[in-house]
Amino acid sequence: MQFEEYRKYDAVGLAELIRKGEVSADEVLQTALNRLDAVNPKLNLLAHDLRERAFSWQRPSENPHAPLVGVPFLLKDLIADWEGTPTWSGSRMMKNYVAKQNSALTQAYLNAGLRIFGKTTTPEWGAYPVTETEIYGITRNPWNLSYTPGGSSGGSAAAVAAGVVPAAHGGDGGGSIRVPAHNCGIFGLKPSRGRSSFEPLQSEAWQGLVNEHVLTRSVRDSALFLDIAAQTQTHALYACPRPAESFSDGLKHDTGCLKIAFWQKPWFGGENDADTQAAFAHSLKLLSDAGHHLEEASPDFSPPKILNRAARVLVMGETAKLLYLHQQATGQKLHHSQLEPTTWALISQGQQISAGEMAWARDVMLTQGRAAEAFFTRYDVLMTPICPRSTPKIGELMPSETEQKIIRLLFGTLKLGWLMKQNPLIEKEAECTLQYIGYTAPFNMSGNPAMSVPLFWHNGLPIGTQFAAAHGREDLLLRLAAQLEQIQPWADKQPSI
Repeated sequence: MQFEEYRKYDAVGLAELIRKGEVSADEVLQTALNRLDAVNPKLNLLAHDLRERAFSWQRPSENPHAPLVGVPFLLKDLIADWEGTPTWSGSRMMKNYVAKQNSALTQAYLNAGLRIFGKTTTPEWGAYPVTETEIYGITRNPWNLSYTPGGSSGGSAAAVAAGVVPAAHGGDGGGSIRVPAHNCGIFGLKPSRGRSSFEPLQSEAWQGLVNEHVLTRSVRDSALFLDIAAQTQTHALYACPRPAESFSDGLKHDTGCLKIAFWQKPWFGGENDADTQAAFAHSLKLLSDAGHHLEEASPDFSPPKILNRAARVLVMGETAKLLYLHQQATGQKLHHSQLEPTTWALISQGQQISAGEMAWARDVMLTQGRAAEAFFTRYDVLMTPICPRSTPKIGELMPSETEQKIIRLLFGTLKLGWLMKQNPLIEKEAECTLQYIGYTAPFNMSGNPAMSVPLFWHNGLPIGTQFAAAHGREDLLLRLAAQLEQIQPWADKQPSI
């Protein structure tokens, strides 16, 4: 199978070819590997090459009814443990970690017949909306190598956009599926809180902010993968409504005329750039022409100052938890040299947070869920930009090398974290990051499903549009995405890499 043919099929299509015997699973895998070898030197999307293990995979004849039998697949190198393989989480502190068991979601993927052959790059502990790390290096955007694919599912987004795989695993704690999908011109859905389980490794991630799913080129792939993920839902910590039918079957129904609210003010502060405004206007016209009812409105989310502080407290507290987990696992104290400077600064600041403020931040998070619940009694869908600005260049959203050295000196070598609660370098970096995810992060706090749909390109770079719905209503979002996919197809758009 040549790449030109391979690229035409999504995961569902490849599985059909394999089941019919029109192509062998080994041949499909080899095509994916050939494509990986062709683009990875430029993109640096792979954290771990597991091709040898993939070739020892269970043959399709042993499980012929698996829905995605033989389809090549990549796991993000964070949360999704695969027994006997490393999970570095983008961090030097995890270089000796080898998974002792499968996560529930990884097992569901394997049961579906997926052929995992590697793990993709992610920023350290998934904490940044770019994928630029000390342990992997810089991951680049297939549409323009000077730009970031985003984060934290940056390697997965680059792999799908470049045609290495039709779908790749991701996780989203503040926009980490939707932002890379937006940057790379692919489809990315963050499911509802509680749609899948983190068992048996952990009960939740980042206080419930994180949800796992995939990045795909086709909407039907995302629907099928969500059906697979939902098989783990009975073990999820949070309750989530089950759909009346499978998400795949739900695509057979029309959307009808939806009442869609739209909003263009980032909830974490800041302003939209001209490219974002142009992309949003284009999406509004598509929806209007499709016959949907549009009205400007926003959920009654908390003010930017409250959201900013609560989000930072939750992330700093969860990052500081690494100290305790490391000591429990190894019996040794974690040293600042085992982490990147910005991550160590988060830990240092997290150690200054009181239990009371951490509890307050969780309450703020849950309050956004109630605000969203009230809003979606009046509207079917909410449309916003994904980010207030177009895709950043490499290095724009990370501290400079000099700034990182200063952060390392203050928080690591000199151990002045207790004096540096309002360090200007950290405050600047935090404000920049939070404003960049000012449209996406509130739905991690509220727990609502939200998706990035690639509907606009400008100067050779894609710009996504976000759609959110009531908790448990991924079916509604997927039907809307399928309609937009028919109106303005995007899967045939591909970078020249």
